[in-house]
Amino acid sequence: MNNLTQNKNYLSPTGFRVTIDSTQFANLEYFCTHASIPTVSLAEIATPFRKNQDFTPGDRIDYGTFDMKFMVSENMENYIELLNWMRNNAEVNQYKTSDITLHILSSNNNPNRKVRFVNAFPTSMGSLDFHTQNTDVEYLTLEASFRYTYFEFVT
Repeated sequence: MNNLTQNKNYLSPTGFRVTIDSTQFANLEYFCTHASIPTVSLAEIATPFRKNQDFTPGDRIDYGTFDMKFMVSENMENYIELLNWMRNNAEVNQYKTSDITLHILSSNNNPNRKVRFVNAFPTSMGSLDFHTQNTDVEYLTLEASFRYTYFEFVT
C-alpha cells in the first residue's frame, strides 16, 4: 500500500484564491468569493457487438466552464473590468485571453496546489439585482463564466 495518502486532512472549501493578470483585472481577483474546478468529461464511442452495446473511451475531453463569483465593489470597478474585457473581445482587433490561476490552500492556509486555466476569456456575466425589500444588507455579487483551452495542475 505505497500509494496510500499520508496527509489525512480534508480539502477545505474556503481555502482558495484566484489570480488573473493583476495589471488588467486586479479588482476581479481581489473580490472573488467563489470559484469551482469545472467538470471534465470523456466522450464514449458505442461499439455494438452480438446484440450487446459496449462502450470504448473516445478521443476528446470536454471541459466545462470555469465559474467564479465575486463581490461587486461600491464603485463597480470589478464589474466594469469584466464588462470591458467582454466588449473588447467582441471587437475583432481587441481579442484578449489571460491565464487564470486558482490557488488551493492547505488546512494551514499555505499554498498547496495551483490550477491554471490557459487562454481564458469571459463568456457570460450575471445580473445585478437592486431592490429595497431586504431587511438586512446583502452586498451584491456577480457570477461570471469563462472558457479556456484546457486546465492543468502546476507547481
